[in-house]
Amino acid sequence: MSKKQPMKEISYNESRSIPDSVYIDVRSPGEFRDDHVPGSVNIALFDNEERKEVGTIYRMAGRDEAVMRGTEIVGDKLKELVGSFLAYGDKNIIVLCARGGMRSTSLASLLDTLGLKVYKLRNGYKGYRQYVIERMESLSLSAPLFVLQGLTGAGKTEIIRMAPTAIDLEEMAGHRSSVFGGIGLAQETQKMFESRIIGRIQELETAPYCLIEGESRKIGNLHLPDPLYGLMMRAPAIYIDTPLERRVDIIFSEYHSHCDNTNIPTIVRSLESKLGRKNADLLINLYTGGHIREFIRVMLEKYYDPLYRHSLDRKNYIAIIENRDTGETVLKVHEAIESFLAHN
Repeated sequence: MSKKQPMKEISYNESRSIPDSVYIDVRSPGEFRDDHVPGSVNIALFDNEERKEVGTIYRMAGRDEAVMRGTEIVGDKLKELVGSFLAYGDKNIIVLCARGGMRSTSLASLLDTLGLKVYKLRNGYKGYRQYVIERMESLSLSAPLFVLQGLTGAGKTEIIRMAPTAIDLEEMAGHRSSVFGGIGLAQETQKMFESRIIGRIQELETAPYCLIEGESRKIGNLHLPDPLYGLMMRAPAIYIDTPLERRVDIIFSEYHSHCDNTNIPTIVRSLESKLGRKNADLLINLYTGGHIREFIRVMLEKYYDPLYRHSLDRKNYIAIIENRDTGETVLKVHEAIESFLAHN
């Protein structure tokens, strides 16, 4: 019988090559919500209030008192915690906490004695975050990148979500990248946004090409990392040309269930300096009167199209594709990229 290997401490980069693995993050739910390894599981030793309590004790009474209180908290729920870990007993478990300290060390040692295949992530989340920063600073893509451009409502997001090798920035950000883009969504943190970008790029390392939607430097309150924005600015572009009425339908389908007579008029009124008082009043009356599609049409004609058309018209495109059906358009985008790659 082969002897079981002892628990190992590994870097995040080393952990990526471990097959059939799962990252288990033992930080509090609040820490996990702020940012985490994409796809990881949160089995928290402390909830948010317990973490705050232990931290306060550490600052006021010292390390030993904090350790005693932390041990007491974990002891009361140890059976439940171990049961949660045992659910992943058929995986290679990679445990991490904030800095690779006591939380992950003590739990990884316990799981190791129970016979689970356990690794501890060196420097914990801090080590993972450093990897993301360094990877972003020297960002490169192994596959050619192509950018979808088009007016608001052209259906670019629908195309991105049907394309198998796409990078969906708006989904990663939790925002639709417009003044109305946060309605019905919870925006991610900047750190989580960057983690999701790097995670997706890693997934596409062997893809024949990558597809991304053209964005400005900000998506909601989040900043598009400069290295990625630079790659997007240099990438070949495809223009999605969509009839106005279809654009109205696409926007209606995406937004209508999340909108009400409070959030929409408030946003419109905030745009009054750009729309003018007369147009702002018209739009609010259309929306509150239930004329939603006409409201969308006027927003496109009076605000969005004048805002973006000039800059879009100045770009060069490898293809201009009319979008009357999303599935057909996805195929045409693929054909245009294949043709470009074959001739360049």
